[in-house]
Amino acid sequence: MASGMFSRGKDRTVSEAAETVEDQIAELRDQISTLAKLVAQDVADGAEGARDRFSMFRKNARENARQARSDATDGLDELIASGEDILAELTSRYKDTGREVRRTVKEHPFATLGAAAVAGFVIAAILRR
Repeated sequence: MASGMFSRGKDRTVSEAAETVEDQIAELRDQISTLAKLVAQDVADGAEGARDRFSMFRKNARENARQARSDATDGLDELIASGEDILAELTSRYKDTGREVRRTVKEHPFATLGAAAVAGFVIAAILRR
C-alpha cells in the first residue's frame, strides 16, 4: 500500500497531511524569499562592480585625454620652434642673396644688362610658341 502524504494510514490523517503540505509551502516560500534576496544582492554587487569599472574607465579616459593634450602641446611647441628656425634661415638666405645680387650688379653692370636681355629674349621666344 502506498504510504504517500495523502494516504490514509493509521498514523496520518488528512489534516496532518494538509499541515505537512502547508509546512512545505511555507518552507518553499522562505527558500524563494532567500533566493530572491541572494539574487538582489548579486545584482547590487554586479551594479556596484559596473559602477567601479565605469569610474575607473572614466578616470583612465581623463588621464589619457590629459596626456594626449600634453603631447599635442609639446608637439605644437616643437613645430612652432622648427618653423621659426626655418623662417629665420630663409630670411637670412633671402638677405644674403639680395646682397649678392646687388654686389654683382654694382661690380658688373653691363654683364647684368646682357644677362637680363638674354633672359628676356628666351622668355619671349618660349611664349611665342
